[in-house]
Amino acid sequence: MATQTRPAFAPEHVPPELIWDHSLSEFNSELDDPFMAASRLLDGPPLIYARDGAQGRPGWVIARHALLKEAFIDWEHFSSEGGMDLTQMLGVDWNLNPVNIDPPMHTIYRKVLTPFFTPKAVGHMEEGVRETCDELISKFEEKGGCDFVKDFAIPFPSMIFLRLMGMPEDMLNQFFEWEQKLLRGTSIEERVQTGRDILDYLIFHLEQQKQKPATPLMENILNARIADGRPLTDGEILGMFYTFYVGGLDTVYATISWSMRHIATHPEYQQFLRDNPDKMDKAVMEMLRMFSVVSSQRRVTKDFVWHGVQMKENDLVIMPIFIACRDPEAYPKPNEMDLNRSEQPLAFASGPHLCLGMHLARREIKIAIQTFLEKFDNIHIPEGAHYEYHAGPTFNVDSLPIAWTKKG
Repeated sequence: MATQTRPAFAPEHVPPELIWDHSLSEFNSELDDPFMAASRLLDGPPLIYARDGAQGRPGWVIARHALLKEAFIDWEHFSSEGGMDLTQMLGVDWNLNPVNIDPPMHTIYRKVLTPFFTPKAVGHMEEGVRETCDELISKFEEKGGCDFVKDFAIPFPSMIFLRLMGMPEDMLNQFFEWEQKLLRGTSIEERVQTGRDILDYLIFHLEQQKQKPATPLMENILNARIADGRPLTDGEILGMFYTFYVGGLDTVYATISWSMRHIATHPEYQQFLRDNPDKMDKAVMEMLRMFSVVSSQRRVTKDFVWHGVQMKENDLVIMPIFIACRDPEAYPKPNEMDLNRSEQPLAFASGPHLCLGMHLARREIKIAIQTFLEKFDNIHIPEGAHYEYHAGPTFNVDSLPIAWTKKG
């Protein structure tokens, strides 16, 4: 990883041996499996400084489970504020809420939303989640196969998100197209325009909700009182809406898709889950570990030395959970399924920013996998077919053709 001449992207405080003249997303795309590609960084230093750590920006990449877990907890040195370029790109004076806000305000905002995402609250949603799952499967179950991503994985969590938000389901394809262009647009101009299109819609949605909230979640946000008893500002509410939008349409579909690819290529594991339904909860956690798809970002708040490395104020820090979750120091034989692991996966991050929607995500994944295994035997990728993926800030499956034998 050492270079002979210091490249322009690497500040003077970065040791030469830690300079990595590479794009993380391109590196992760070099193999058939991006998780295996990314985990190659575990063979090098625990911290490197990449030319392109995230969407063209240089920054530190944390390549160990223990360090990533520590950084998630240490919000005083690794701030969630200013780590992403989305709100700067939009030209707004608010952050994604509460994901890009540090304590103590993070805690205050989170309390507004937490009641709707507790295990008990998610339990009340289960019937609706199962109905959504069955509704989607009914469209293709007699056909003997489908493109799992297009026909199920994308619409399944997205429809649940839209119902939570009170947004029109007939706009699902538009919402998802916007989200993909925002995160993976080929030019900054395309990403900026798409980001503003989304914001325009969310402003419209907020005005509609002010007239008549469509769901209990919307009603709670609009009636919330924080700090000195004041209501949330429009910017604070739009920050929440944008957070739900980006999170609700991306990560769950990706994890479900990678999990189904594993099931479709491992018939013995598929049958094990059918024969041992009591193991499903542990299986979901292990699939979340193996197929953790997210990379978070943080901003260094002040100059300090961390694990022997000088870090400077405003350095960008990339926190690839998909690497940490394949670290053999935390998970022996990390590329194998093991339902008896003691270390919990970092799939939902850690510390104050532990994912608000984790209970809902786990329930969605469990119901999806359960239902496919109950309805279909011999789930597999047809001969001659292949899957497609891309490995940007999130590891997404773009296409996953599967076939099955329908149970009698």
